[in-house]
Parts: sequence; C-alpha cells; structure tokens
Amino acid sequence: MDNLQTLIGERIAKQRKQLRISQTELAEQLGKSLRTVQKYESGEIDMSVSVLEQISDILKMPINYLMGYDSSHIKLETLADVYAYLFELDRKKELKFDIDFIKGPESVRKAVLSFDISAAELNPNFYNMMDKFHTQRDGLDTYWIDYNMYRDWEEKELQKNTSVFLTDKEYEILDHETRMKLFNEIYMERTGKQTTNDDTEQ
Repeated sequence: MDNLQTLIGERIAKQRKQLRISQTELAEQLGKSLRTVQKYESGEIDMSVSVLEQISDILKMPINYLMGYDSSHIKLETLADVYAYLFELDRKKELKFDIDFIKGPESVRKAVLSFDISAAELNPNFYNMMDKFHTQRDGLDTYWIDYNMYRDWEEKELQKNTSVFLTDKEYEILDHETRMKLFNEIYMERTGKQTTNDDTEQ
C-alpha cells in the first residue's frame, strides 16, 4: 500500500468526519459507490487529480494539503528555526550538501551550500528545483510576474513533489579506537598528512 495514498485517505476521513459528512453522502456527491469511497479512505486505490479536486471542493480543504503536503508545520520565526532546518536537512540520506566558505574582508565573505548532482540520489532533483526557483524569484523581483502568479507556481511545484519521500541516515555508534582509525584515514586523504596526538585528543 502506497504511503502517500494512505496519508491522503486518512486526511479525507478526518475532514469528512469533522464536517459530519457520511461516506454514503460523499459517495453520492462524487458519483461513486460507497465501496470506492471506503477504498479511497483506506488507501487501497489511487485517485486521479480530478477526483482529488472534487473531494477538496466538497470537504473544503486545500488540494495541496490533501495530496500530502502540509505547510502548517513550517515555522521560520527565529534564526534558531532556520538552523534547525539545516540540521534536519543534513540527516536526510537522499540529499547531500557541502559548505564552502569564501573568506576575506567582511564585504566579500560568503557561506555557500552546494549540492553536487552526483553526490546523492535526489541531488539532481534539487538542482532542477533550485534552477526553477531562481528563475521564478528573479521574475518576481524584476516585476515580470506578480506575487499571485509566483504563489500559484509555488503551489504547483510543492504539489508535484509531495510523493518524493526522504529518509533519515543511519549513524553508527563506534568505539573510540575505530572512530579514530576512520578519522585518520579521512584526514590523510584530505591533507596528505598523518594526524598528531593534538589532532586526535578529545
């Protein structure tokens, strides 16, 4: 059973119950059988976009939320919130980023997150997303498009990616000796030098 279909079914059932609409009533409004609606809610069968649009209208809920995306959990109110997202992004297995620093006078200093398309499974997807984001944001900044057009594009992009799931990395808990051995190998690979006691003391 598809995870997204299960999530969609759960959201349909929850909203239907909140509005006190029975499965039979929903089936009648959709022109479907009761058994079909039951299968929708249990996640047993896929729904076309047109059916999802019908259900979102009947149940008075945004189609993006119905299709699995929920923006209500995104709260960026403090710098700590942004920092927390960086940690969360780093835990994901399918995306990998490097951090590059441009050092010098304050006027030229930069910290750059870079996503090598060959470094992780979904990095190519992220590259394409950022390319489109760059184009649309520039269009908004230069008045080529207005904010409503930008938001419409945003909603469509989010909707397209709701079924692309991320998973957490698995981290090994190593003893000190093993960890230092691996550290030394990486240090040697990066610098061409052996580590000293000062480098490895904790």
